[in-house]
Amino acid sequence: MLFNRSTSRTLKKLVSSPGKSLRAYSSKAKSTEDFLSSESAKVEKWWASRRFQNVSRPYSAIDVVKHRGSLPANTSVYPSSHQARKLFNLLEENFKRGTPLHTLGVIDPVQMSQLARCKKIKVAYISGWACSSTLVGSTNEVSPDFGDYPYDTVPNQVERIFKAQGLHDRKAFLEASIKGSVPVDYLKPIIADADMGHGGPTTVMKVAKLFAEKGAAAIHLEDQMVGGKRCGHLSGAVLVPTATHLMRLISTRFQWDIMGTENLVIARTDSCNGKLLSSSSDPRDHEFIKGIIKENVVPWSEKLIEMENKKVSNSTISAMEQEWYHENELFTFEEALAKSLTSGEFETYKAKKEDLMTNKLNRTYLSLREMKLLAQEVAPSKKVIFDWDAPKTKEGYYMFKGCIEAAIRRSLVFAPYSDLIWLETKTPDLEQARSFSSEIHKFFPATKLVYNLSPSFNWSAHGFDDKALKSFIWDLAKEGFTVQLVSLAGLHSDGVSFWELANNFQNDGMKAYVEQVQRREKESNCDVLTHQLWSGAEYVDSLMKVVQNGASSQTLSTSGESFTETQF
Repeated sequence: MLFNRSTSRTLKKLVSSPGKSLRAYSSKAKSTEDFLSSESAKVEKWWASRRFQNVSRPYSAIDVVKHRGSLPANTSVYPSSHQARKLFNLLEENFKRGTPLHTLGVIDPVQMSQLARCKKIKVAYISGWACSSTLVGSTNEVSPDFGDYPYDTVPNQVERIFKAQGLHDRKAFLEASIKGSVPVDYLKPIIADADMGHGGPTTVMKVAKLFAEKGAAAIHLEDQMVGGKRCGHLSGAVLVPTATHLMRLISTRFQWDIMGTENLVIARTDSCNGKLLSSSSDPRDHEFIKGIIKENVVPWSEKLIEMENKKVSNSTISAMEQEWYHENELFTFEEALAKSLTSGEFETYKAKKEDLMTNKLNRTYLSLREMKLLAQEVAPSKKVIFDWDAPKTKEGYYMFKGCIEAAIRRSLVFAPYSDLIWLETKTPDLEQARSFSSEIHKFFPATKLVYNLSPSFNWSAHGFDDKALKSFIWDLAKEGFTVQLVSLAGLHSDGVSFWELANNFQNDGMKAYVEQVQRREKESNCDVLTHQLWSGAEYVDSLMKVVQNGASSQTLSTSGESFTETQF
């Protein structure tokens, strides 16, 4: 420690009047203790409210207060928390009625404003895929959705949309206050895509903080690996262990508790379709990891490195990979067990397993070690060969059996620590959704579910007639899938409408524009027809009149004689 004159003077005071210094110290300590106690009581009361009646936390109120600093939480008021309360009430109401909160993904303020004018659409959605592929972020790059863009990309899009919502809300409220009408509700709660959280616990917390600061009422986090993330409808996605994703959900909640906000977190699982797992560290995943049932097989990763060292061509490596996995069929441990035991022995194994989990361990899984011990007990004379390391990828990823059972197991772990559960599917399947909902609601009857009405699905190829297509959303809602979204609706509608316009404009000129845009805007009452009014010109005029006490209202008004929109 370095001593200077100031330090020396402080030490002299402590020596000369120790009682006074200790009393001051004691007073400050007591004050801090009282503050911690008072704020913790407020947090506990807050947690006891209806908003959090179905939410679990592995930490205490004092943990939250100690990390907030000396400012009480109510000194920082986040608009997103107000939007979150609005969303929570909508969820409760619709879940109780079995009706949907269905919406479309928007990519800009224009689409947001048109969505808001639809009274039966109550929420807005912002997609990470759309941001990755259409929004120029800080790197000026657009790309497929691999989650490899800067982690503030989607929060910044949320801020853009939320600020636009605010402008249109103020504009509509001013108009309603003058005309005595009911304003359009432009403040639809925003649900946003947080991908996989973009990192470890502290990164997840920073991402959650950004979303809350910038206006998202809710975010969803998926159980994919940072660096191995793919769009849910691409191959090659790498899942993380159950515990890793649980940590992300807890980190998000902890951050929002520190901020004093009520934002909602959606736990999404891609395990229904996932084929790879980053680690075998969590025993809850062991039942779904696949291996080979042959002895003394050279692991694929070893063969791969050997071929790379020999400069074998890519095409040869690809062919050898297919050959290796063809010769070494993959099974989960219990699938391998079923091939090694008699049917009677396997039935005995399953009965003992159920008894062990239900009556002794009180859990829904066994680790690989426990499954092997149980198999040895049932059939001590038989050797069960199972190797889940040999088929691992070059990166060390395990082969995973993606299935609805895996999605259910993970979701049951995530449910207490999240506000909604998102099942990501490969096809639009009502029966699959119903079976998932049934299992989740056996244990958590109040859990709301989320469904992606993905444009990646070829809806016409899945046996839907017009009647079934029209009722699908409402049928899903009856099963507890309260939030439903066409994630990339804005992207596709933007693409097809502008393509049709551009394609015809190149030959028909203004005839194409008037027919495809202006006339349709008039006929459908689209308010972007008068785009100056849509952008808030009259609202700004009103601000100027207040500031200038009416002076220059004729000369500087945007609605003067040069205002072309009087033609409509």
